Amino acid sequence: MTNSKILYLWLLILFVASCYCCWNEERTALLQLKENIKYSIGNDYLSLWGANETSDCCQWEGIVCSNTTRRVIELSIAVKKISQEEQLSTLNGTYSDDILRNWLFNASLFVPFKNLKAPLLPGHSLAGWVKNEGFEKLRRLRKLEVLDLSGNSFNRSIFESLSQLPSLKSLKLSHNQIGSGSDIGFGYNKPGPGSERLSGLDKLEILDLNYNNLEDENFLSALELNTSRTALKKLDLRYNRFQSFMPNEGTYNSGRFLFHFILPLPALGALRNIEYLLLDGNTLDENFLRSSGVMSSLKVLSVAQCNLNGTLPLQGACFTGNVASSPLSRLLSLEYLLIANNNFEIPISFASFGNHSKLKFVIADYNSVIVQTTAKSWIPKFQLEALSLFNCSQMPNFLHYQHHLRLLRLSRCNIGGDFPNWLLENNSRLGEVYLDGNAFAGSLQLPFLPNLKALDISNNKIQGQLPPNIGSIFPNLEISTMSNNMLEGLLPSSFADMKNIECLDLSYNKLNGELPIGLAREGSKLHLLRLSNNKLKGEIFAVSGNINNFQYLYLDGNNFSGPIPQKLSTAPLQTLDLSYNNLSGNIPAWLGNISSLTSLALSKNHLKGHIPPDYCRLEGLEVLDLSDSSLVGVIPACFSAIRELKRVYLSKNKLQGEFNMFSNSDLKVLDLRYNNFSGSIPKWLGSLGITTLLLKGNHLQGTIPTEFCRASELRIMDLSHNNPSGPIPHCVGNIMQQESIIEVYPYRLHTWGRDAVEHVEDSMTRFTIHFQVNYAWVGADFTSKHNTYSYEGRVVDSMAGIDLSNNQLSGEIPRELCSLTAMRALNLSSNRIFGTIISEFSNLQKIEILDLSYNELSGRIPPQLVELTTLAVFSVAHNNLTGTTPQRASQFATFTESSYEGNPFLCGPPLHNNCMETKEIPISPPEPDCCEDNHGFLEMESFYISFLVAYANVVLALVVVLCVNPYWRNVWFYYVESFMYLCYYYFDSKRI
Repeated sequence: MTNSKILYLWLLILFVASCYCCWNEERTALLQLKENIKYSIGNDYLSLWGANETSDCCQWEGIVCSNTTRRVIELSIAVKKISQEEQLSTLNGTYSDDILRNWLFNASLFVPFKNLKAPLLPGHSLAGWVKNEGFEKLRRLRKLEVLDLSGNSFNRSIFESLSQLPSLKSLKLSHNQIGSGSDIGFGYNKPGPGSERLSGLDKLEILDLNYNNLEDENFLSALELNTSRTALKKLDLRYNRFQSFMPNEGTYNSGRFLFHFILPLPALGALRNIEYLLLDGNTLDENFLRSSGVMSSLKVLSVAQCNLNGTLPLQGACFTGNVASSPLSRLLSLEYLLIANNNFEIPISFASFGNHSKLKFVIADYNSVIVQTTAKSWIPKFQLEALSLFNCSQMPNFLHYQHHLRLLRLSRCNIGGDFPNWLLENNSRLGEVYLDGNAFAGSLQLPFLPNLKALDISNNKIQGQLPPNIGSIFPNLEISTMSNNMLEGLLPSSFADMKNIECLDLSYNKLNGELPIGLAREGSKLHLLRLSNNKLKGEIFAVSGNINNFQYLYLDGNNFSGPIPQKLSTAPLQTLDLSYNNLSGNIPAWLGNISSLTSLALSKNHLKGHIPPDYCRLEGLEVLDLSDSSLVGVIPACFSAIRELKRVYLSKNKLQGEFNMFSNSDLKVLDLRYNNFSGSIPKWLGSLGITTLLLKGNHLQGTIPTEFCRASELRIMDLSHNNPSGPIPHCVGNIMQQESIIEVYPYRLHTWGRDAVEHVEDSMTRFTIHFQVNYAWVGADFTSKHNTYSYEGRVVDSMAGIDLSNNQLSGEIPRELCSLTAMRALNLSSNRIFGTIISEFSNLQKIEILDLSYNELSGRIPPQLVELTTLAVFSVAHNNLTGTTPQRASQFATFTESSYEGNPFLCGPPLHNNCMETKEIPISPPEPDCCEDNHGFLEMESFYISFLVAYANVVLALVVVLCVNPYWRNVWFYYVESFMYLCYYYFDSKRI
C-alpha cells in the first residue's frame, strides 16, 4: 500500500511538471489582446506572441508569471506606433480618428488575468478607452497593485476612472496630456471640465505625474488625499505648471463666504510619510520651505530648475535665502538633496548639515556659495557619496573627512593651490571626478582608483608629466579630458592598458614626442582622440596599428610631418582635423572613400595640387577646410551633389573660376578669401540661409545684387578688395534680422548616473562630459587704418559686420544701414561714396568699428555720433568734410588726428586747425588748386620741366622746317620783317 502511494505521488509530480506552463485560458486571452492592438509588424515583440502553437506564454516577452501558480502577474505592452499609411492599408481605406491614434484600452481584455498585479502600458500608444470598458472595470482584479500608463495621450478625465482602483500602490502617468489646458481626446477620453481630482487611493505609495502640463493653483487642488490614512511615499511632480506646492496665505471664495487662510498645516499631514519628493521645473516659493518641516520622513528632495514666473527678484530661481537658516537643515532624514539652479546661499562649511548623519548626495550647482570667514572647525557626521558645487571659490574643509565619495564635482570654482591628490587618495571608490575650471597647479600624484570611469581636470594650471603608469592607475577609465593645462613630456604608452577608454582629450598642453603605438592597439574602444595644440611630431601612426575604431580624430596644431597615412581610409571617421601641421604631398584623393566623414580639416599644411573630384562622394560632408594649402585650379563642379555642406573654408589658395557649385548646398559659412575667383557676385547667395560670407581679395566685378537683401540670417559679409561698382543696395537693411543661432555639436557620453525614483541607490545626476566633435572654426577680418581686427572661433557667433572697403562703389550711404542695430563693424573705406554722413549712425549702439575714410563725403560730422559708447575704431580721414570735429567725450576722446586727417576744411581737436580762423568754405566740394603746393592735383616742378621740354621741341622743329623748305623760309622772313617794321612805326609814333 505504501509503495502504491509513493508511485501515485511520483506520477502526480511528473504530471504537474509536464503541465508547468501558463494557463490555457490566459494564453487565449493574450492572443485576443494581441489582435486588439495595432502594432508595427516586424518591429515589436507582440508579433512573436503565439508564433509557436506549443510555446509557453509565460516565456513570451513582456509576460511574467507566478512561479507557483503559473498565472500572469505582470503584463508589459510597449508597441511601436504604426504609421497612418500602414493603418489605412489594413483598414481598406476606412478609418476614424480613434483608430489613427493606435488603439483604445479595453478593460475586458485584462479581466481574465485574475492574479494580474502590474499591467504596464507605456509608450505613446493609448489614446482613450472603449465605451464602458474604462480602467474602473479593473477593480475586479483584486491583486492589482501597479499601473503604468506613462507616455500615452490621456487627459484629466482619466482621474475619475482611476480613482475607483483602491488597491493601487504604484501609479505612473508621466508624459501624458493631463494638464487642464489639454483638448486632446479620443474614444472615451474626451476632455472633462478640468476639475477632476485623483482620490480614494489610500494605499498608493508611488505617484508619478511628471511632464503633464498641470496648471493647478497648487498640488493639493489636483489630488484629494486622506490625511489620516495616506501611504504616499514617492511623489514625482517634475515639470508641471503648479503655481505653488501648497496654498499660500490668501483668500478662498466658497460661493457664500470669503475665507482668509494661512498655510493649512493639517492638509500637510497627507505628506507625513513622504520619502521621495521631486518638484523640478515648477513654480515654488518660500512657503514650500516653511511646510517642508512637516515631512519628517523625507529622504529625497529635488527642487531644481523651477522656472519662476518672474515675480521674485531673480528670474529663473526657485528660492532665495541662506540654506543654513532654512527648514532644510532640520530634515534629518535627508539622504539626497538636489537644489541646483536656484538662488540659495550655501555656506561653504556645510556646518548647518552637521547633524545629517544620513546625507549621501548633495547636488547644488548654480547657486551662490558663500565663504564663512569665522566658521568653526567641525567634523561632519555624514559620509557623502556625491557632491556637486559650482563657483565655490575655495575647497570645502569638510572634504578632508570624506572617504565614501563616488562622484565629485567642483567645476568652475577657480580654486587655487596644488592639485588635491589627497582628495582622490582618501576616496578609493570614486567613479566620476570633475575638477575642471579651477586654478590647480603642481603635478599629478594620482592614486590607484579601480572604479574611476570619468575624469575631467581640464582648464587648470597643472604642470609636469603625466604618470607613466596612468593606464594601470585608472584601468577602467572610459572618458577623460585633461585639456588646457601645462602638461609636458611624452604621452605615456600605458594608455594602452585602459581597456575601456572611449574618449581622450589632452589638447592645449605642451606634450611632445611621437604618438604611442598603444593608442591604436588591437581591440581598442577609443573612438574620440583629441591631441590638438601640443608639440607632437613624427608621422601619424607611423607603425601599423588598429585604427578601425576612430570616429573623431583631432591632431591639429602640432608638428606632424610626412604624408597623410592612407591607413586612415579604413577608419569610420566622422571628423578628421589635421590642420596646422607640417604634412606634405598632394592632397589625398582617397579621403573621398571615407563615406562617414562629416568634417574634414587639412588647412595650414604643405599640401598642394587640385581639389580631388573624389570628395564629391562624401555626401554627408558638412564642414570642409582646405584653406592655406597652395591649391590650384577650379572647384570640381560635382560639389553640387554635396547638399549637406554647411561650412566651406578655401581661403588663401590659388583657386580660380566661379563657385556656383555651392548653390544647392545648405551653406552657413563660405570663406573664399584671397583667391583668384572672377565674374559677378552670385545672386543665389541671397537665397541661402548663409550667416558668414567672406569673399575678400578676389576679382569679382559688377554690382552688389539686390538678392542679397533676402539673406536675413547673414551676420558677416566681407566683399573688400574686389572690383564691384555701383551703389550699395538700399534694401541692405533686411539682413541681420534674425538672431544668430550658435551651433553646438557636443559629444555626450553618459556615465553611471541613474534616475532618482528608480535607481536612487546609484546616483542622482546623469552628468556628462561634453566634447566638441565638429570642426566649427570660422573667422572674419575687418581692416581699418592699416590694422586688422580678427574675430575667430566661438567669438564670431556674436559678431555682425560688413566690410565693403577697397572697391569701386559709389552713391550715397543708404540710411537703411542704420537699422542693422546688431552690427559691430562697418568698413566702407577706399570707395567713391559721396554725400553726407548720416546722423542715424548713432542707432548702432553695438558698433565697434566705423571706417568711412578715403571717400568723397562732404558736410559736417554729426554730433550724435558721440552717443556710440562702444566705438573703438573711427575714421573719416581723406574726405571733403567741413565744420568742427565731434566733442571730445566718451570714446571720441580716444581718437587721434589720424581719424580726421585729409579734410582741409575740418577743424577742432585733435586736429591743429583753429576753428576761430575764418576760412572760406566752399558750398560744393572744393576744386583742386593747381597753384597751391601739396594740395593741387599738379606738382609744379613736373609742370615746369615738361613745359621747357615742349618749348624746345617746338623751336627745333621750326628751324628744321625753315632750313629744308625755301618757300616757307621766305614767307617766314617776310612776316618777321613786316612785324619789325610795324613795331618800329608804332614806337616812333609814340615818341612824337
